[in-house]
Amino acid sequence: MDQLSLAKTRLFKAVSIFMWVLCLVAIATFILLLRAGQVANSAERKTITVEGKAERFVAPDIATLSFGVSEEAKTVRDAQKKASDKINKAVVFLKESNLNDKDVKTVSYNVIPKYEYYYENNGVRCYQSYCPPPHISKSEIVGYTVEQQINVKIRDLDKAGDIIAELGSFGVGNVSSFSFDVENIEKIREEVKNEAITDARAKAKSRAKVLDVHLGKLVSVSDSYYGGPYYARAEPSEVMMADNVGGEAAPAPELPAGESQIIATVSLVYEID
Repeated sequence: MDQLSLAKTRLFKAVSIFMWVLCLVAIATFILLLRAGQVANSAERKTITVEGKAERFVAPDIATLSFGVSEEAKTVRDAQKKASDKINKAVVFLKESNLNDKDVKTVSYNVIPKYEYYYENNGVRCYQSYCPPPHISKSEIVGYTVEQQINVKIRDLDKAGDIIAELGSFGVGNVSSFSFDVENIEKIREEVKNEAITDARAKAKSRAKVLDVHLGKLVSVSDSYYGGPYYARAEPSEVMMADNVGGEAAPAPELPAGESQIIATVSLVYEID
């Protein structure tokens, strides 16, 4: 390559590099100007923030509880029979109490082997606390435990105490998680939130009038809940007598349902001019 061609090649490379640098500078300048414009617009934007609040007291409309049995026997069949005799009588009673089939649900059914662990020395089982070596640890199944747990939803709250008391007469020895609840609590919370929004919008219009400004577009919305359902709960010891198997039902316990206060707060941010 002669000197002229070499000079042209170097010049072309230099011009290309310069153009790339110029493009990068232009892009960087554009980004800086864009951000500067955004900051300026943000600084110039005037806003107003208002808080809205709404609350509602709600009485429970359902009661829920869990009950179950746990029975042991030498064989699976015998353990299942003992558990089924008690559970089946309890379920028949619930149906006779006009509970909906969909509101009586088995949530667990377990068959659990019961093991006995021991040491063996040269084929002879050791029955003392100390087994001389050499010995090996062994185990064998000596029985089975059958556990069944059922969840119940009671829609007639006046029956809740009587149902709990009657379950004891069937030998059901594990009643737990009793509580009063609001079935459509999420729907009610949404209604209360909308009431809080309405309150906030009214405050925004009133405040804008006092400040002699005009409300612009809504910039942001944030909301929160507090309060929530809290009802008196009956402890298992209050509602079940374990030794009442096959006897008359225990006296129905007093189960105050109480009331829930649901509170929603909303924050609205408006542009003003």
